[in-house]
Amino acid sequence: MEITERTIATGGFDTFFHETGAGNEQTLLLLHGSGPGANAISNWQFALPFLGETYHCLAPDIAGFGESPCDQPPTGAAAWIDVWVQQMIDFLDALGLEKVSLVGNSMGGGVSLHLVDRHPERFERIVLMGAVGVPFTATEGLKRGWGYYNTATKDELAYLVRKFLHNPGVLGGDVDAIAETRFKFVMQDKVKEQFVAMFPGDTQTHVDAFILPPERLAKMQQPFMVTHGREDFFIPLSNSYYMEEHLPNAQLHVFSKCGHWIQIEQRKSFNNIVKFFFDGALDQ
Repeated sequence: MEITERTIATGGFDTFFHETGAGNEQTLLLLHGSGPGANAISNWQFALPFLGETYHCLAPDIAGFGESPCDQPPTGAAAWIDVWVQQMIDFLDALGLEKVSLVGNSMGGGVSLHLVDRHPERFERIVLMGAVGVPFTATEGLKRGWGYYNTATKDELAYLVRKFLHNPGVLGGDVDAIAETRFKFVMQDKVKEQFVAMFPGDTQTHVDAFILPPERLAKMQQPFMVTHGREDFFIPLSNSYYMEEHLPNAQLHVFSKCGHWIQIEQRKSFNNIVKFFFDGALDQ
């Protein structure tokens, strides 16, 4: 299936996005994670064609990532969360979409939780993958990822790419070559400026900025499917146990022999279980 791409005005800036399955009844909004050089297509390249057979899939570059630059970047994750939430609401409004379902990876999972918290009427079903948004101690992986520009070397980027996966061999290519391509992008002045503005200084401060307290999670009545790679180096598995416990209508699925990128490392299983969930086949 062809993945199309275009740009649409969203509030004070433009949002670049990928699309499959236009015309299908149910719409999925897929929100990517936050590693250096991250964008929608790097996260969802395998999910978009499969899910687009059944659903209308939209995968935007979140502001400050990919081809959705933010000309006046705020400082710190707390301020960026406000930008990202408003961007996604403006995005849905611009496309005339009243209600959609969400798939949120890592930081995108945290943004998904804040979207549901602030605009519950706009969202139906939610899939979270190795998500932030609950209390945890910043891991070595997250400190090195969000603090990438403390070193900003190709070797460090290659290290991070390898650590996103339990088995880097599933990338099917030379990790160093992949890192080389991404390195050229992350060293652009604007890309660096935005990323450094998101996560300056202490990583724990930005982890905590995403936290929604249990009483807020308890108000989220939508069906959730919480997923996690057992060998995730960046976000602890305990996050997903916490979410399953505090979200009233959540189910948990843990992928063994799998790192942070479930949608890449175990893409066939991931794609199928996501489809089952959105079809209602996993409802209890």
